Amino acid sequence: MHSRHHPMRPSRGFTLVELIVAIAVVAIVAAIAIPSFREISLRMATTTNTNDLVGALNIARAEAVKRGRAVGVVANGGNWNDGWQIVVSKTVSGVLEPVPTSPGATEAACAGSIEDGMPMCTQHRGPLENGFTLLAKATGSAGSDGIVIFSPVGALRDATAFDFSLCLPADRKDPLKSRRIRVAPSGVIDSIRNTTGAPAGSCN
Repeated sequence: MHSRHHPMRPSRGFTLVELIVAIAVVAIVAAIAIPSFREISLRMATTTNTNDLVGALNIARAEAVKRGRAVGVVANGGNWNDGWQIVVSKTVSGVLEPVPTSPGATEAACAGSIEDGMPMCTQHRGPLENGFTLLAKATGSAGSDGIVIFSPVGALRDATAFDFSLCLPADRKDPLKSRRIRVAPSGVIDSIRNTTGAPAGSCN
């Protein structure tokens, strides 16, 4: 009985042409996917920054009602791009200060602000990331662009309205994709997409 021996077939790899085609396909897919990924990342960052600010404003408003004192959301060092902190009016020489004052722009300074065992700087948020900028405008002669103040009844104090424009990075500027955050006289906070004609700036 004779066994049949089949010659081994040589394994076939990629030809140069096939390799070039494969690389070309990967390059095309990447060229399509990367811009989409960047757009998704930009939208996520816009939403995060917006939610952080709206959340801080709502917390400050609730804190003012709870403590029966003025509470402010203050720009760190007077620059909203450097972030913000929530500050409660302190008692100075037995008198409640009319305008909440920042204990310092750093997180450590915020954490160290205590009165009668209660924190007077309840939240600190650092600089905006990814090239975003935050513009602010207080309407009314008594308001200041560097602080949003809520009264003990939760209403906006000093300013008759307060507006923010959260602007996209410089290389992606687009008012239609930027966010406007508005604090009404009642203290109610809302946000919309599109900063065209916004009091704080159009993000052009």
